[in-house]
Amino acid sequence: MILKLKENLTTKIRHVIQFIMFLIINFGIIEYIFSLDLIDYSILIKILPILNSPRNHLSYGAGFLEYIFFSLTEGTFPFFLVGLLLLILLFSNRFFCGWICPVGAIQDALIGIPTKNKKRVSKETQEFLIKLKTFILILLTIMTVPLAYTFTTNSEFYENYRENLGYMGEKPLGYFSLSEFIFYFLPNLIQEIVKKANFEPLFKDFLTFFIFAFYIIIIIISIWYPRAYCRYLCPFGAFAAQIGRYSFLKLTRSPVRCVGRAQCGKCEKICPKQVRVLDEPFEFFTGKGECNLCMKCMEVCDYMAIELTFG
Repeated sequence: MILKLKENLTTKIRHVIQFIMFLIINFGIIEYIFSLDLIDYSILIKILPILNSPRNHLSYGAGFLEYIFFSLTEGTFPFFLVGLLLLILLFSNRFFCGWICPVGAIQDALIGIPTKNKKRVSKETQEFLIKLKTFILILLTIMTVPLAYTFTTNSEFYENYRENLGYMGEKPLGYFSLSEFIFYFLPNLIQEIVKKANFEPLFKDFLTFFIFAFYIIIIIISIWYPRAYCRYLCPFGAFAAQIGRYSFLKLTRSPVRCVGRAQCGKCEKICPKQVRVLDEPFEFFTGKGECNLCMKCMEVCDYMAIELTFG
């Protein structure tokens, strides 16, 4: 009974924090609910890369990584932002992903939709799919770094290269951001459809239809496969995973209390990211940086073998 109460309490606290941060980060929703105009306060959001409004012309509802890549396209190496992001990840690991990220909150809400059972992919498929977001991050880096380098050394190449990149030259993460799809692309598309009273805007070109269909499929998949976008496509998740495994904040497992997979294994069954907790070192486990610190594994452990530690 005590363990069940603890589980419910931790989960509820996390969901409450997710909801509050969802409203704060996307304060346009607060404007709509309470009929307010907060445009004068938008600068307070714009200067904090981790808290960003969908009305922000820089990134349309995203954060740190969008600012970093945007700076590269503008010909600037954002050393300060990169350093700040590294410090945040080293001290908080992927707490942002599990407790604050609006897209993460939406995916957690999708998990709550009643279904017969949630699906899991095989270990081999999981390892392969996780590499997709790393590939996306590397590809975006290769595409944008030349812009930062040639901005001052070869302005003609810079202008031509950025023009050839098209939308990717303005917002490199745009096509790979579920946040931009939900908070920018989709509302604008719906607005056009309503204005024209037909579905012509959806089929105006192949790219528009492809983006719409692709992310709708991802959202639907997320009902059965928890955090599908976070696991396999999120560029921020790819960057955070590389740093998160070295973070000071992490989960540990007691070798004395833990009885192993054969007798229990609840921690692995409950993990939305399919982290193989029992294959990881006792000293700490991060699932190669994939752990979001949702602490569900700690909640369901009957033997209290998992703890959150810092150091």
